Amino acid sequence: MTQGDLASRIGMSVNAVSSWELGKSFPPKESINLVCEAFGIPESYLMLACLEEKDVPEEKRAVYRALIDPLKNILLEKGDEK
Repeated sequence: MTQGDLASRIGMSVNAVSSWELGKSFPPKESINLVCEAFGIPESYLMLACLEEKDVPEEKRAVYRALIDPLKNILLEKGDEK
């Protein structure tokens, strides 16, 4: 999906979507559900994708590093693939 496709589906500008993708801003709360619907994912998946190591308490970062990539991969697999 292109930035233009997503912007059109959720009623936002391409510039806004580009800014989100570049990490310069985050979608407004009202748009998060629309973004998730466009990608067919629950909001919790988007929140997980936005979690960064710096957001995790230092004493828990080793666990974060060990689990984040495998967890993202599992959650984002297509449901019909096993």
